[in-house]
Amino acid sequence: MKRAILMPVLAIATTMAGVNAFADADAQYRAGADFARQVQGQGESSLKNFNPSASIPNYTASPGEKKYYGGVTATGDGALKADGTTGWTTNEATKAVTDSFVNNPKEPISPDAPFIKASQDVQSRADTIIGKTGQTQCEAQNISRSEFTNYTCERDLLVEQACTRTASITGHYENTTVTRTYTVPNSDFTYTYDGNKTVNFSFRAPATGTVLSASVAVHFNDKNMYYGFSWWGVNADSVAKRDNGWALPGAAGAALTAGQYSPQGAMLNKNCLSGKQSRCREYAQKTLSWMQGGTQAWMTATLTMQVTDKKWVPDVVWNESCPFSKSEGTLKKTECIEPGSTKTVVVDGVSYPVSQACWKYKDTYMTQAADNGTCKTYMDNPACTLASRTCAFTAEDGSGCLHEYATYSCETRTSGQVMICGGDTFCLDGDCERAQNGKNNDFAPVVSALAALAAAGKDVAAINSVNVRAFTGSAKFCKKFAAGFSNCCKDGGWGQDVGLARCSSEEKALGKAKENKLTVSIGEFCSKKVLGVCLEKKRSYCQFDSKLAQIVQQQGRNGQLHIGFGKASSPDCRGITQTELQQINFEALDFSNFFDDLQKNKKIPDNDTLTKRVREEIAAQLKNKQ
Repeated sequence: MKRAILMPVLAIATTMAGVNAFADADAQYRAGADFARQVQGQGESSLKNFNPSASIPNYTASPGEKKYYGGVTATGDGALKADGTTGWTTNEATKAVTDSFVNNPKEPISPDAPFIKASQDVQSRADTIIGKTGQTQCEAQNISRSEFTNYTCERDLLVEQACTRTASITGHYENTTVTRTYTVPNSDFTYTYDGNKTVNFSFRAPATGTVLSASVAVHFNDKNMYYGFSWWGVNADSVAKRDNGWALPGAAGAALTAGQYSPQGAMLNKNCLSGKQSRCREYAQKTLSWMQGGTQAWMTATLTMQVTDKKWVPDVVWNESCPFSKSEGTLKKTECIEPGSTKTVVVDGVSYPVSQACWKYKDTYMTQAADNGTCKTYMDNPACTLASRTCAFTAEDGSGCLHEYATYSCETRTSGQVMICGGDTFCLDGDCERAQNGKNNDFAPVVSALAALAAAGKDVAAINSVNVRAFTGSAKFCKKFAAGFSNCCKDGGWGQDVGLARCSSEEKALGKAKENKLTVSIGEFCSKKVLGVCLEKKRSYCQFDSKLAQIVQQQGRNGQLHIGFGKASSPDCRGITQTELQQINFEALDFSNFFDDLQKNKKIPDNDTLTKRVREEIAAQLKNKQ
């Protein structure tokens, strides 16, 4: 493992060979190289019996930094930053690096240096360069070069979801009072003979209700029929008539029940001679036979009744289809997607027209507000343009992307002076050289890469016999409420937003960690569901102890090696293995966030300072040559 850490350190350290600032580093390098050769080939098996107390000076199983493992608290991270600044100032290694730049005397530049020799050669050939015509052929020009650097950030996307409301026609029956006229046929009448001269009759009521008016009609084929008729207010004789009819004034107001028989009427047969009663009985029996047969004689009744009926009334019912809980969002707009019209529905053979202004609506809700996240710096920089976008994670129901990784391409222009003499071009300063070849040997990325590897070596000090991991993180969660209201997963504004009172101290600590760029977003999942409805959602993150760990994990493990961080409900925040660490190209990592923190906490010589010192040395050498 030690060899795996040291070799990338040596590879990056060689890029700093041109800066002769480490007067004491050479001896340390040789010692480290000798040690690497000694342990080469021993392999990971040597770790099984590794005793950190015996091998690591000042080793302790409970370092003072352990108090920070849980992340910053809700009260702020001032104490952590103060301790970090103190640690940077008092650490022996950092003091040595700083002192070598700030306090060590300026080292002289050897006159035998290659770039000094090249300058002298130009000087000796000045006459051939300029020519012997007496006219100067040299011309000073400014050259410039654009360098494009890609930066990846993450942010929440605007999420809009829609519900639909669709109208459908149903209906119900209501009781109502109506007036109807019924014709009762002869078949609904019943006839009985009293054994003497009279035929009694009644009919089965066609409906339940009150009779308003009634009439009766009687037909006989035998014109010689002579009888008396009495029923519902009628008492009259009929003689030698084929058809007879009467209004029934006594029927008005009578209450009838469907299926039950009406009050009884009578037909008295009078077809007999005086003193011959047997003839009257004979004709009465014939009348019964005729009426029951319904061919020689019959009777019909007409009734006008007030009855209770059921009336069908159409109803319009709205059904809503919503794939999410509306309490999560804010209604943004409502639009009609099925225009109004008149539709007809047929019930019991009756057509009912139903009209609506709109038959279907679409309601659009904002379920997540857009957030600039860590992209704000690049969005506000006019030299940066959006190069690509990749969805980081989607909603559980697959409705759309919630969070994305955005890559911005940012332009940096480098300019310098060049002298063109004849066909030759000569740089007049170091910026010209950089503008020509495009190489960036700035101090910042080199120091950051070295610090990352040093941190990896320190992290694996807490090893065991099974796994060797560096830059290990921890899983963190936060609750997500309605969009724009008390969202404990928001990426910024934790110091000002009074609407975050419902958030726990752990969630506030996570918010601080996100602002300090110590986290990687994993996903969103439903954490509380009742009867199939999600009542609470959570977001998950991997939180790391330093920006170095976050950079190597997100850009190296995920961005280069394409190793994910697990599921939203169960994040995988494991450390990076030895093999994976060797596969990461540290030169391709963006350490700008880390180096910015270094500059804020301790003054580190930047590339311009180093260039100035070189210029001063060159000027001194040229002055000595005169």
